Formats: sequence, structure tokens, C-alpha cells
Amino acid sequence: MEPHTPDHGPEHGPHATQADAYTQAARRGLFSTDTLPPAMAEELARYEQAILHLRAARHSLQWPFYTHADFAHDQNQYCTESIGEIVQTVRTLREQQQQAFGADTPP
Repeated sequence: MEPHTPDHGPEHGPHATQADAYTQAARRGLFSTDTLPPAMAEELARYEQAILHLRAARHSLQWPFYTHADFAHDQNQYCTESIGEIVQTVRTLREQQQQAFGADTPP
């Protein structure tokens, strides 16, 4: 079976801001672990892995032929919101690390 390819990517549509929050944050270096203590680097890597799994779930949930389309739509929204919440959590961790250690961290 061929995977469903939606007519628009995650950067389009009503959830574009949160779905694209990861892409924007990654481009700004928010998920870079080069200068972090090992434990924090591991934590950020795990958050990033969770986001990638949520993005894959979103893609699967966009298939248009689900019997319970409302359920799939709701779960897709849940994934989108979760991505945004994880990005905000990483941003908060970075800010706390910067305050504690005075290290340069991406915005």
C-alpha cells in the first residue's frame, strides 16, 4: 500500500504555526547539543526524537479514508499541539541552563 501524501505539507493549513514550531526552532539551533552538558544533551535528543515520532503520526493521521475521520482529526491536532509544547519545554530548559551557567543558547 502506498503511503498517503497530503495535498499540503505541515507548513500549510490551520495548524502550520505549531507544526512548524519544530522546524523553526531547529533552524535556530534550539536542538543543537554541541555545547550542552551530557545529561541535558540526552534530554534534548529524546525530546527531538519524540517530535519526529509525532510528526510521523501526524502524517499517518492525514489519510482521508479513516472510518472514524473525526477521531483521526482530533488525534492529528493532539500531535500538533504536543509538538508545540515540546518545543516550548526545550526553550524553557535552554533558558534555565543559560541562567544557571551563563552559556550562550539559541533564542
